[in-house]
Amino acid sequence: MANSLPAEDTLAVHELLARYCHGMDAARADLVIDLFADDADMQTQVGNSSGKAQIKAWIDERIAQRDPHFQVGHYLLNPLVLAISASEARVRSMLLYTKQSLDFSAPCELIATGIYEDVVIKTAKGWKFKSRQSTLNAPLDDRYFA
Repeated sequence: MANSLPAEDTLAVHELLARYCHGMDAARADLVIDLFADDADMQTQVGNSSGKAQIKAWIDERIAQRDPHFQVGHYLLNPLVLAISASEARVRSMLLYTKQSLDFSAPCELIATGIYEDVVIKTAKGWKFKSRQSTLNAPLDDRYFA
């Protein structure tokens, strides 16, 4: 298939997405920041960051704002990977963002849906985010891959 990465690279990119979700949900900024390239940038509805120091500060701020009585869940679904080269790819995934009380006294709540559009690069330390852009509650179109 044109514009495809080898299967092992595609799986590694999928694992990169999963590691981001698991790290954010476990409030482990130290693990999440290692998933980014040194010169990465991140654009979200709640702030933009450039470089690992700014991205780490953004992650720390987001984690600090959480209610300690709830567990959040980032679920990235249906990832599409489009190779730009053997060491760079565009990735789009769909987000479900939830929260659940830790005592299960209320049903799990869907907070938002959205889209992540990423550029990832293959480094000596594995695949890393070069850029992340999240758009919450946005319609899905094909412009990212056009």
